[in-house]
Amino acid sequence: MLRIKANLNYVVVIAAIAGLVFVIGCGDSLEKQKMTEFIQKFGNEVHEYAKAEDGQKAELAAKVESDMAKWTQLKVEMGSELTPQVLDKLDAEYQKFAKEFKTLAGKS
Repeated sequence: MLRIKANLNYVVVIAAIAGLVFVIGCGDSLEKQKMTEFIQKFGNEVHEYAKAEDGQKAELAAKVESDMAKWTQLKVEMGSELTPQVLDKLDAEYQKFAKEFKTLAGKS
């Protein structure tokens, strides 16, 4: 009886550790969070550009184009830390905003 109880304790401890590792390991990666925040910021800038008056458009266009260059750099730096599926999804979202900006700026 004592031996069964000791084995049961080992099984419970191992299951608890495995569950903890599973729960902690399933969160979004820091790289994905950074890229998602960048895309949200980029999208907000594009929407600001769409609503801006002519005097502000040049300044906002420079800001958006600067962020477009930063996106390429981010993809190179953090791309190896993300799965290809996640990177493709993030890039598709970015491309949607970039296309919207190019259409608004007449750079199609």
